[in-house]
Amino acid sequence: MNDQTADLLLKEERYPNGANWPTLHFEYACPCGKGRIVYERVPGFNDQWAEIKCESCEKSYKIITGCGHLWELAPNE
Repeated sequence: MNDQTADLLLKEERYPNGANWPTLHFEYACPCGKGRIVYERVPGFNDQWAEIKCESCEKSYKIITGCGHLWELAPNE
């Protein structure tokens, strides 16, 4: 699963802590469907990160970035 194949649930611009530049916030359905994968990016600052927000999927998967997609899930080994 990656940013192209996951179901996008939410996409919005946020201004955390009074920032004057938006953080792009995306939420995707995780594989089990009970949690979310959160991806955030600050355009112009080359700052981006992704997190698994699901207890069961967090144990089973890890996030890989820089793989041709914004993020991709891989099995935990």
